[in-house]
Amino acid sequence: MLWLACAWALAPAQAQTQPAPADVSAWQAQAERQGLHRSGIWQALLHLRDGQPQILDDSFLLSLPQFSPQRELDATLAQLYGPPSAQAVCRFPARYLWLQRSLNLPPLSLAHCQTLQEFIARAPVERISLVFASENLSQPSSMMGHLFLKVAGQRRDGSEAAHAIAFFTDAATLNLPKLFYDSMVVGKQGYFVLTPFQDEVQLYAVDEQRSLWEYELQLDAFSRQLMQAHMHELRQTRITYFFQDYNCATLVKHIVALAAPQMLDGREWWTTPKGVVQRAQEAGLVAGSTVTTPSRWHVRALREGLLASQVNAAREQVEQRTVPEAATTATDVQQGFLTLELARAYNSHLLEQKRIARSDWQAYATQLDEVRQRRYAGLGLQTDARKNPVNAPPERQISLGWQRSGGAQHLRLGLQPVSHALVDDNRQLFSESELRLFDSALLVEAQSGRVRLDHFTLYAVESLLPRESMTGGLSGRFKIGVERQPQLLSPDKKALLIEGAGGYTWRLSDDLDAFALLGGGWGYRQQGYLYAMPSIGMVVREVFDMKTVLRLSQISKPLGQQHSSRELRLSQVKYLDAQHSLLLEWRRTWQQGRSANEGMVVLKRLF
Repeated sequence: MLWLACAWALAPAQAQTQPAPADVSAWQAQAERQGLHRSGIWQALLHLRDGQPQILDDSFLLSLPQFSPQRELDATLAQLYGPPSAQAVCRFPARYLWLQRSLNLPPLSLAHCQTLQEFIARAPVERISLVFASENLSQPSSMMGHLFLKVAGQRRDGSEAAHAIAFFTDAATLNLPKLFYDSMVVGKQGYFVLTPFQDEVQLYAVDEQRSLWEYELQLDAFSRQLMQAHMHELRQTRITYFFQDYNCATLVKHIVALAAPQMLDGREWWTTPKGVVQRAQEAGLVAGSTVTTPSRWHVRALREGLLASQVNAAREQVEQRTVPEAATTATDVQQGFLTLELARAYNSHLLEQKRIARSDWQAYATQLDEVRQRRYAGLGLQTDARKNPVNAPPERQISLGWQRSGGAQHLRLGLQPVSHALVDDNRQLFSESELRLFDSALLVEAQSGRVRLDHFTLYAVESLLPRESMTGGLSGRFKIGVERQPQLLSPDKKALLIEGAGGYTWRLSDDLDAFALLGGGWGYRQQGYLYAMPSIGMVVREVFDMKTVLRLSQISKPLGQQHSSRELRLSQVKYLDAQHSLLLEWRRTWQQGRSANEGMVVLKRLF
């Protein structure tokens, strides 16, 4: 096994002779001449951003409080080849491996590093993969997805092992303002853990019904060994989790950058799981991808290729535990195969939802597998490439446009630092959804030049999951922000709003969804007030890369007023290319027998 040979090649039976202090000084000078402190790999090993450390554990950074990449390199060499050598090489095996190779230093023994040797034996790294767990809009900590590493290979006893290397924090709270404050301002305790990979599959694909995309990385033996040694370094480190600055994606990006330092090039507003996957793809690291599709989404995807009668037939077959009839024509064979696959997926879904016993599931699954082998041995399913996160649109956007409201003309400037809106291109997702963090827009009045805030959204999420007979499905939305409510008595006034709703979405055709949501919220302007806000609408996915979103809402007490209002909003968007879209929006508001119109046209750039 190559990884094992590399590991033990650096662990000779006898420790090397301790070098003289003059040797360390010479190596420090040589490292400075070579500019090793500016190397992308050194930046990745120290987890730097713009030359500044993102991990401030004094057991991880030796040069604190006067940190610099050069001082850290000098201090590392002094410890590796000084009196604390035996302990230092166990604490920093990745730094040692890279410096020893870069400077042609004398080898040091790693045989005495018990926890390192246990880690190498327990989690072999013949293969390393990026694993992306799709977005879970019901959980704030996972609303942009989750990214972790999979390490796999053969242990010394010949058994195969696969583990997940993950970084996360505790986000189990309903107090969203406190969660945002703690995770973005104060920082929360981070957990860097090693767990069996199958446990993560159970958690994400089964318990939370999230797709798992696995991207195997093309790595040479030294890169794999270096990454494994650095994982061991991180296991001994106190790491603070910051939602926007140092999250699961940030840590994984620095580990992967040990093989491709260009992963750290450029300045990012926000490091996201999808963004890291896309960077790895651009760096040429991705050898291939596979996906584990949850039973719910597997059922939904298969339904799209069948008639309603065929879907009902598959459902009845599963519930009655009968085997599908044999197909007679080529067309029937294709449809029969999809129907059989739907039955297999639905059978698994019933098990995962604990609606049937495992023995019952196994007996029927065996029957269906036998039918598949006998009738459809040469057929298989293909994954929709549009659903692959590497093909997702960019997650940041700025906008420039014109808006007419309150009888005045305005220049509109918008910024959305991360994620997407309902009007954006959501074809890479399984359903129409929206996630907006720190979304804001300013209006500049054309005549007076007066600047005012149109809205500031701290957090908004909306999911329009179509309901269907096999797996159900609920839709909902939640929002925290400052914005205008549709009303005519004080058109420029805004309020702090905390709003939620729940309901259903129905897929009337492949390109048409209709929805109905019942909800309301709490607002504050001078004093608090409660309001109800039911809404109905539809989403139309049109030809020529266009989409229409129509929504009619009723607000019982806008801004705490006694008179209710209604708003009809029509949004039409044209996707010009992968990075640009043109949005036209028209709104009409009614209140107390009066009505008013607003309109805007906006050019959006995604990057």
